[in-house]
Amino acid sequence: MATLLDSLKTLVSPATGQIAERLGESEAAVSSGVPTTFASVLGGLVNKAADPSSFRQVFDFITSRPAGANLPDDASSVVGSFVAGGAVAANGTKFLNMLFGGQTNALGNLLTRTLGFKNPASGGKLLSLAGPLVLALLGNKVREGGLDSAGLANVITSEKDSINAAMPAGLSSLISSATAPQVETPEWNRPTTTARQFADVPPSESEGRRWVWPVVGLATLALVWFALAHKNNTAARQAAVVDTTTRIGSVVGTAGGEVAGGLGTLGAFAKRTLPNGTELNIPANGIESQLIGFIEDTNRPVDTTTWFEFDRLNFATGSASILPESDEQIDNIVAVMKAYPNVKVKVGGYTDNVGSPEANKKLSQQRANAVKQALVAKGVDASRLQAEGYGEQHPVADNSTEGGRAQNRRIALRVTAK
Repeated sequence: MATLLDSLKTLVSPATGQIAERLGESEAAVSSGVPTTFASVLGGLVNKAADPSSFRQVFDFITSRPAGANLPDDASSVVGSFVAGGAVAANGTKFLNMLFGGQTNALGNLLTRTLGFKNPASGGKLLSLAGPLVLALLGNKVREGGLDSAGLANVITSEKDSINAAMPAGLSSLISSATAPQVETPEWNRPTTTARQFADVPPSESEGRRWVWPVVGLATLALVWFALAHKNNTAARQAAVVDTTTRIGSVVGTAGGEVAGGLGTLGAFAKRTLPNGTELNIPANGIESQLIGFIEDTNRPVDTTTWFEFDRLNFATGSASILPESDEQIDNIVAVMKAYPNVKVKVGGYTDNVGSPEANKKLSQQRANAVKQALVAKGVDASRLQAEGYGEQHPVADNSTEGGRAQNRRIALRVTAK
């Protein structure tokens, strides 16, 4: 019978080339890095299995995933490119945080160094891919074998030697220093990025779209999990100095990863060459494509009502710390800004209504500032950027539900000059 590690390698093997392309790494590096990355996640499980009480929490999370989160029986069907992962990616990241606590980002950095990746974020991105796949494989294992917590722990520990042999050096000490989880399950932006339209109101603008990144999964997992979460659009008017939203296009809650009828996803990734010769690999419906389209369309003037929501940007819980998985989208926005030197933008930050309004306003401002600072750090002149946080103002969904609150946490851009 194939081991867990062998099953995972077989599952991903057909897509190694596409993964390498998305990461900007060599296929050889990714091919050798996939087993190491999966072994790292399984190593975290081996560590948890040594403590029945702690492992029980992991087991409960694994078995709480809906049956639709299982992997397809035919591993060869799992071929495709990376996509932003909605609730699936969020669950995968929560799973990783249960295993590694505050050391998840450190593990991504360790993988980057160990595997010799060129891009500092590649280790974290590959880890973000591994999380949902391991989670789904274990869910299948439990259901097919009728395993309880102790049974699954036995399966994992029986493979301890092969897992340890494939893990990167230094992982054991990193696991031993792990603390309680400190990163929230990512609240992913809706994969359908359309511009939000706000009512005719002065520049106290409104919404922005949520933090998210791009934990990524394989596109074909859409057959199984990926009914991606999306955008919101509502019609709402506010008074004078407050922007409001009239949502165009549409959306869904991310909690179950189900797509609302008629909604698309981020779309296929494709090469796009900018005026300065920079080539981006971006999704057809992502913020990058929407932003470029607006900038280049001479029939669409700058206004105070049109916003473009981030769809692969994510923050650590309760902080303005942008997670490494977000680097790709930040880099893409920087490239767009450099290709269109006359463009200026405003970053807007929003939260749900959990906590005090004052704290939410402060956090949203800090997160908007963090995005602005990230753009500046990568070469965009600060004079071309503004940032404002609106806290829990202007919700686009019902804050009484988990899915609604997820939609209300967002970060967006508005073009102020082009």
